[in-house]
Amino acid sequence: MERRQSMTLPQLDPKLQISFYYRLQAIREMCMHNALARTLNNVELAEVNGELDTYVSAGALRRVASFGVRGEVIFPVPCILSKNPFLLGYYRLLYGFSQKEFYNRGPFGRFKKLEATGVLPQCLAPQVAELCRCLGAAGERLVEALDALSLDVVKELQILTLGPQLRGSENTRIGQEATTEVFDLLRALVSGNIVEETRRTLIVRNDAGRIVLIEFASDPDICITEKLPSGVRPLVSMEIKGGRDVSNVHNRLGEAEKSHQKARARGFFEFWTLVRAGVLLQAARTESPTTSHFFNIDEVLQDGSSERRRFHDLLYSVIGIGSATGVSSRADRGRRRTT
Repeated sequence: MERRQSMTLPQLDPKLQISFYYRLQAIREMCMHNALARTLNNVELAEVNGELDTYVSAGALRRVASFGVRGEVIFPVPCILSKNPFLLGYYRLLYGFSQKEFYNRGPFGRFKKLEATGVLPQCLAPQVAELCRCLGAAGERLVEALDALSLDVVKELQILTLGPQLRGSENTRIGQEATTEVFDLLRALVSGNIVEETRRTLIVRNDAGRIVLIEFASDPDICITEKLPSGVRPLVSMEIKGGRDVSNVHNRLGEAEKSHQKARARGFFEFWTLVRAGVLLQAARTESPTTSHFFNIDEVLQDGSSERRRFHDLLYSVIGIGSATGVSSRADRGRRRTT
């Protein structure tokens, strides 16, 4: 009997693909063909046909019919989107537009709530017809360019758009988790000086008695500012890139550079970039020359590491609390004032 040899290669974990599988099942039920089929059971077919004739050219409908596909599979109409607003995502995916491209650039942001919540606000109801005309025009261009069309082709085109969307949302989740880890570390490092905090903001009093704000932001990820009698003084712009994929780290550093450049224009003078993927310092400086200090996230989070000490010392120096040897607590400052 042949014995199975032990493996010497590292064990691979497909957990990300497993996560994508279950998210794909949910999306299929919400805004892909299954959802369209269920919605059609609750609208009058005559109404659908009438609106297709109104919003789509006869030539495009004939071409779709020649492939044995019904018009609403390709073209949205008001009665369908009004009945199930989630289906805006169906047509967006079919036409190949990412969420960011469709909702964040141009006039379509107002319609995001349809896909996100399945609700059509009353104020947007009169605009659904115009939305269908616009999307229908894109659908006609798609149909004209394809030499074959079927339900399988529709599903495949939607999946092609959905793949980067799932990857992008996973990257966002990873980034948010890393930012939370760093924010929690900041909280621990300045705990003795916190006078107030919210879910997104730490309000710290430094040794000079001035207020320093450490807060979650979107661009940069975390910013530190000091409140002076003359106004707010920007201190630190902090960009956090939590992905472990080394092949994409240079793109993430490029994103950090853009954010730091914006922060510099707003008056910040310290620019910190924290990354989780391993990268040579020289390469990192090439991708983000504005960054004044690079840190490895895992090493910064490791208690007692030299990277934690460096982060600790720079933080205290910039915001003006404690010293390089430890935290200055309120009690310590009180004793200094009374001696």
